[in-house]
Amino acid sequence: MTRRLLSTRRLVPLDRLDDYFDDWQRVRGAAEAAGGRAWLFRGAGHEDHFLEFIEWGDEHGPTPLPDDAAVAAARLHLDVAFGPGHADDWEEAPSGRGREDA
Repeated sequence: MTRRLLSTRRLVPLDRLDDYFDDWQRVRGAAEAAGGRAWLFRGAGHEDHFLEFIEWGDEHGPTPLPDDAAVAAARLHLDVAFGPGHADDWEEAPSGRGREDA
């Protein structure tokens, strides 16, 4: 199984953090309901910098988890409310030991 990851960097105004956290919970809930996982990290030295992660595996099927209707809608809401973040798609690298799942 190959794991995949979508990472998004986003700046959030400090006076809107409560709204952002509420909206992120919608993304997390949608990702988990669709069989994935989601994490949110904050910059250690920059409280308005966030790194969002959505992870899923091949078992999710041919449609990437971020394209799932509920996940995509929740992410779009974040983009509209807080501006688009910078997103990157990742896939798990082989371990170098001949096994991709190690």
